[in-house]
Amino acid sequence: MPQGRFHSDKSGNRYGMLTLVTQLNAKTANGSYKYIAQCDCGESKVVAYYALARGNTKSCGCQQYPKGELSPNWKHGFADKSHPEYKRYQREAFDRFKYNLEPNHKQALLDKQNGCCAICGYKFGQKKGDIKVDHCHTRGHVRGLLCDLCNRGIGMLKEDSKILTNAINYLTNYANAR
Repeated sequence: MPQGRFHSDKSGNRYGMLTLVTQLNAKTANGSYKYIAQCDCGESKVVAYYALARGNTKSCGCQQYPKGELSPNWKHGFADKSHPEYKRYQREAFDRFKYNLEPNHKQALLDKQNGCCAICGYKFGQKKGDIKVDHCHTRGHVRGLLCDLCNRGIGMLKEDSKILTNAINYLTNYANAR
């Protein structure tokens, strides 16, 4: 990519939605020239030539968050965050992405555990967001549904059964020492 003394003025060229208007005397840290560019939406922006030539910059930023029917949330009917089903949809999308957990599988786990934490028996639904998905960090599979305290406890004990057994022995010995 031509930079420095080999660079010729690219004013008038078009890159994505940007048209280069004037070359500035300023350069970036890597020696690429800066330009004032006019976007199709009407905004002007200072951009580096190398970002345009590589395709890293395609607009002034107006296309970063499309509005209306082009928005990714529009097709799901959740264009605004006040929609009653918005939170449910976001939770399901997160569970699919992070744990590969479908809503029907999560409901089956909840039914199998009688709507309670698999460790302490805490009844889910008393607070918002009280169900935590417990998963193995080495193999990635879902083990069950836990309350926040039990999920954190397992995490603090490094998911190691030997440490958990040592903790049980410690508590048992302390109770007998009284």
